[in-house]
Amino acid sequence: MKKPDAIKDVPDDTLLAYVIPGVKKDVTQLIRPCRPARDWMDASPGQYAYRCIPLSAANTMGWEILNPVDVEISWSGPDAGDKIDVRGPQDPFAPHPHFGSGTVTWYIPFLFRTPPAYGLMVTGPANQDKAHIVPLDALVRTDWVPFPFTMNWRITTPQQPIRFAAGEPICRVLPYPLELLNETRIELHDLEEDPAFMQAVNEWGRQRQSDYESQKKAEREWAAKGHKPSMKELWNSRYARGSGSADSQVDHQTVYKCADVIDKRKKP
Repeated sequence: MKKPDAIKDVPDDTLLAYVIPGVKKDVTQLIRPCRPARDWMDASPGQYAYRCIPLSAANTMGWEILNPVDVEISWSGPDAGDKIDVRGPQDPFAPHPHFGSGTVTWYIPFLFRTPPAYGLMVTGPANQDKAHIVPLDALVRTDWVPFPFTMNWRITTPQQPIRFAAGEPICRVLPYPLELLNETRIELHDLEEDPAFMQAVNEWGRQRQSDYESQKKAEREWAAKGHKPSMKELWNSRYARGSGSADSQVDHQTVYKCADVIDKRKKP
């Protein structure tokens, strides 16, 4: 048998997702760019939660992996045998009890590779809570480990049914520069040490309060006229507009637009 060539390099701007060998189902629909919408944000009065631009930005950072089938999970608890019951159709990537202690495990259909010096942050969907269960975060050295990882959630309440729908996000992957934290330090300073920045802070605060008062006045007028404001009208703040920076050309993204997944496998 011919010895394979050297392992191919991963381009700096690419996240490789190898489909696990032997997988017979179509997994192309199980990974996608993160979506901005959240049910609880939709349900907030006037969808007010979306005005928090940092929240909306975090919602769209990375790619999400989806649960393949409808399942219901329950945990007996530590005093009743530490048993996990998973009910739903058979699927190789449905959740399984694996580690014990109320932990539910999804086997991911992809083996990820990142460029050198990048790992993969593996988390639950950003700003998306679920009753009785929490996702466990991890940092995987996908720059060199030639093996797939699992996504794990920990059940917090015994004897409670927990449902995951088919197509529901259960995992988010986000490339992360490995050296950043080791090379970064935090220094404490008094704001007065930088008078120009302190002036900018004070001006921002004054303008923010003025924007808030103007917004509330506009909302009262809209309500009196029966006008339903657009999202652009509701988000008319300095932060949303990206104005107020010392750099007038600041690149301010309110959401991220991660690339669609490209299937570059050789067709049979």
